[in-house]
Amino acid sequence: MPPGPGGFQPPPGYQPLPGYQPFGGQPMAQQPGTSGMAIASLVCSIVGIFLCGTTSILGVIFGFIGLSQTKDNVRPGRGLAIAGLVIGIIVVLLWGVFWAAAATSKNGCVHFGSGPSSC
Repeated sequence: MPPGPGGFQPPPGYQPLPGYQPFGGQPMAQQPGTSGMAIASLVCSIVGIFLCGTTSILGVIFGFIGLSQTKDNVRPGRGLAIAGLVIGIIVVLLWGVFWAAAATSKNGCVHFGSGPSSC
């Protein structure tokens, strides 16, 4: 066995713990991290609930990009991209319905349901 850093050589019969490299070994290859676009898609879509759906539009765009980054299953995050895409589309549609109802009401007051209105 070649000497390790600084000329140190491990004692004979030395066995490293499972999962660790012995001295002087090659570093282990790192797995690719979760797709940043998939994470951004989910975060933007959820934040869009509170910001009138504006960031949810970005969430939908990032979701499509995240899906393309994770389509070969080498990079994790496909589920995040799908969740961000679905939530983003739903939020954009719900806010669109709200703004359409507000734009078409006669006094600018949106009232859903059949109960009495305070408008």
